Amino acid sequence: MLTFSSSRCISSPSGTQVRNRLLALLACCSAQCGIAGSLLAEDPGSLQSRLEAIESQNAQLRQELSELRDRDELLATEISSSRVLTEEQKAAGAEDPKAFSAKWNNGFEATSKDKRFKYHVGGRVQFDTIFLSDSPQAFAGTGPFTDQDAVGFRRARLRADGTMYETIDWCAEFDFVNSVNDNLPSPPTESTVIGVPAPTDLWVTFREVPVVGNVRVGDVKEPIGFEHLTSSRYLDFMERSYNQDIFYGAYNNGFTPGVVIYDTWADELGTWSTGFFKNNTNVFGYGVGEGEYAWTSRVTALLWYEDEGRYLTHIGASGSLRDPNNGQTQYRARGSLRNGLGGVNPTLATTGQFLASDVEYAGLEFVHQMDSLLFQAEYTGTWNHDAVGNGTTAPAAANLGTVYFYGWYAEALYFLTGEHREYEKKQGVFGRVSPDENFGEGGGMGGLQLGARYNQLCLVDSGLNGGRLQDITLGLNWFLNPNMKIQTNYTHTIRDSIATPDGSTYDGVGMRLAWDF
Repeated sequence: MLTFSSSRCISSPSGTQVRNRLLALLACCSAQCGIAGSLLAEDPGSLQSRLEAIESQNAQLRQELSELRDRDELLATEISSSRVLTEEQKAAGAEDPKAFSAKWNNGFEATSKDKRFKYHVGGRVQFDTIFLSDSPQAFAGTGPFTDQDAVGFRRARLRADGTMYETIDWCAEFDFVNSVNDNLPSPPTESTVIGVPAPTDLWVTFREVPVVGNVRVGDVKEPIGFEHLTSSRYLDFMERSYNQDIFYGAYNNGFTPGVVIYDTWADELGTWSTGFFKNNTNVFGYGVGEGEYAWTSRVTALLWYEDEGRYLTHIGASGSLRDPNNGQTQYRARGSLRNGLGGVNPTLATTGQFLASDVEYAGLEFVHQMDSLLFQAEYTGTWNHDAVGNGTTAPAAANLGTVYFYGWYAEALYFLTGEHREYEKKQGVFGRVSPDENFGEGGGMGGLQLGARYNQLCLVDSGLNGGRLQDITLGLNWFLNPNMKIQTNYTHTIRDSIATPDGSTYDGVGMRLAWDF
């Protein structure tokens, strides 16, 4: 008896050929069996010849089936070899491309062997101690806590970020130092202002997108302002200039829900970015209302770039067209030293809420670095069209036309220990400071930097008086290592407002221990 078996379904042309041959052979066998009696009567030589022919055909079919199995197995091996290691490869010491290896890269970082996946988990903490001079006149009308000293956390964020499938970056960061007044509508008190977590960087970025380069979606920083786009981990002073409070981060910590596209140009000697956002006024990454959108854009260029950024000249321009939230807008500024959660910080200048049909921002940036010496300045102005008085800082219902406000700062910094600021060409901002020697390692003392800044804003125009502020800040930064620093700031503030028509001044000293990981 002849038996044929196969564990595979034969669908290729050679498989069809084999099937046809099997059917022919079975028919032949049936015929042979049906005439068994006649076979016995045939000549023995003829019978032997037929048997040899059947055995030859059988051997040929077995060979073809074996070749089909070998080809099928080879194809399956080729498909899986790019992702899964064979037992022989594992025994020979080959590495799984999906396996992760961990390292310290200014924080815990794990990367797959094929570089397609990356994962980092960390955060930042900034612990402040603030002393303000007793000056009741200077703090008139600024809130319930005015000139009180304070100790507290300026920022406390947890973060996870990474890369998936090679070209998709992601970030999820939450700040646990935000505040709400749990006693509304009554004024806040120390016991009713409570901290609540809120998102900061919460986005996904698609890289290598044709034509546009990169697309980022989520809760993001709008592309405006050099110091705004510089991470709070790397700030030269304890607080950004008044521009941050007035323009870039009013009521939302500087993070807005939206989508931004960006890339570099001229072989990374410049950057461009543009995006559309919901013009919200809260820290929770959402906005509700008809319209109320913002279109914000920025372009930068390096006029001079040598020695990997040790010597450079950066210029930039940015602008924004904005539909006010609920048809009204407000500008306010706090001091260059913060003595509590957002809800209890003294408000030194404010326009109060007033109506406006639309708002425009425009800003200019200039940065010049010569080794350890750095100069930096920015100017930002805003046009508020069809403004209407609110009855507090301007006559009620008065048509004010276009109201213009502005803010600017200029600063100079110098490293006593020879370091310089690291420039991130893909973003057009400064990055992490890495001292030449770490404190405590081999007797190292870390890096020391001196700084001075002049800071000014004007919220007075067209009959609306939100006040004027000026301050001088002197700073000393001690970088213990790339992840930890101690900052000390002295500020002298000059305030001119409706509550202080003759002007007033106050002084303050602040110290910060900051670390990130």
